Amino acid sequence: MKRLLAAAMIGTERQALAWPAAADPTGTLLADATASAPEPAIGLLRCAAAIAVCAQAGTCGTPAQALPEPAAAELRPPLQDAAAHTGLDVALREGPARLQQELLQQLGAADLRLPPPLLPAALDLGRRQAALRPALTPVLGERGRWLAAQNEHWRYALGAAEAGSAETRWSDGSLEQRRALLAEERRRDPAAARERLQAALPDLPARERAEMVAELAGGLSPADETLLDSLRSDRGREVRAAAFTLLQRLPGSAHAARARARLSPLLMRKDSGPWRIEPPTEAVANWAADGIDAARPKHESLGERAWWLYQLARQVPPGWWTAHTGLDAPALLAWARGTDWAEALLRAWLDALRNVPDAAWCDALLDAWPAGLLRESPATVLSWLPRARREHHWERQLRGDWHGGAVGLTELLAQLLPACAPGDTLSMPLSHGLVAAVQDTLRTQRLHTDYTLRAYLPELACVLHADALRALQPLPRSADETPALADALATLDRVISTRCRFHALLAPISAERPDR
Repeated sequence: MKRLLAAAMIGTERQALAWPAAADPTGTLLADATASAPEPAIGLLRCAAAIAVCAQAGTCGTPAQALPEPAAAELRPPLQDAAAHTGLDVALREGPARLQQELLQQLGAADLRLPPPLLPAALDLGRRQAALRPALTPVLGERGRWLAAQNEHWRYALGAAEAGSAETRWSDGSLEQRRALLAEERRRDPAAARERLQAALPDLPARERAEMVAELAGGLSPADETLLDSLRSDRGREVRAAAFTLLQRLPGSAHAARARARLSPLLMRKDSGPWRIEPPTEAVANWAADGIDAARPKHESLGERAWWLYQLARQVPPGWWTAHTGLDAPALLAWARGTDWAEALLRAWLDALRNVPDAAWCDALLDAWPAGLLRESPATVLSWLPRARREHHWERQLRGDWHGGAVGLTELLAQLLPACAPGDTLSMPLSHGLVAAVQDTLRTQRLHTDYTLRAYLPELACVLHADALRALQPLPRSADETPALADALATLDRVISTRCRFHALLAPISAERPDR
């Protein structure tokens, strides 16, 4: 490959490509391609074509002396429907990422695997998009894992065979396989899962330790406190952050008690007067053990005392403030905005909600969003709400009942889409409302000028309920579409058709498998 790249960069007229003869079939093919070419440039292109085919097969250049063992027997059948096969092929190559995620998840839920011709494209996609790997690796099958072993760029997908025992999947499996095993065992036997993880932690790199520790959120209990408390001094920053997050969710933990004890003296009132808060006037030596940095970052907008208050307050769930002051969330938000420490408190509460979501606090924030004090979008908070409460806010916006004014479809999708995790599907009522808004947009030809909305629609088609999507088939078209608009509508139509096809084909199979 280096020889080919050098000739292409310098130019075959200045440096002819000559491939030395070799005993293996690949080397012979490349040598013949250059020797028999009528001109050097054609020889280079022939070699590039041959190497591309080799790369698709999982190897590039000269093969190993001994052929690898064949792949193990498959346990899952491949996807066979021709139309679904074609839709999946295009989705893996062209996206959007939400569609790729959903289709792979649906394959896994239906206990199917990817068709062999799609494995190279799927493995290359997983190399570029790590977020897809948990959905991708289970549907690669044995042949996919075998193929991953032949290409160094695909080795992320290597792991134990599906038929392997729990011990084999843990010792030889990929990170995704080990996380899945830990989550399964956590549901079945939390103590055994914790012991398994504790034994493995010293040998894992920091990123993997953090991801595995996060799995303890399932079945979290006071029995986990000892392990989590020991991780407060882990050498990995991400690991410490994961441990602190989980300790915050244990109100009876020593860490949570220390956080309340630090904050409580700062919050005071005289008789029945208004509450006041005063940040610390100096740092305390033992703060560092609980993840509190005394040194204010250089580019931090908060002053030193506000920085300390922010860090102390973020370690206490917002529910404590309600219980301690007797004020509900809307009243506390209004109170904070009247203090000198509004930004510190609001940022702290937002971070605390990220770790310990509280629906009443999320609703209060969304009803009176302090845009000038928070950098985040309301979509951040919406993603922490249960789906029904989240959709309540979106339905209000769709009706125009949002802070006294109407919200356009473009503005609504700007916060709705980031708040939907990969694989999320909206309810039928909200989906019908959004479909009606899209139909109105198409009839009024707003897409001719609203380029942002045009980009959002394929993403929206990935989160709408599949039964509501059918109302958009066929899409209304007009004779005066620009080429760019025609391409955008063709992409939207493809996403809709693919989702509808997969839903009709795989949803009944997945429904019969409640264990997956």
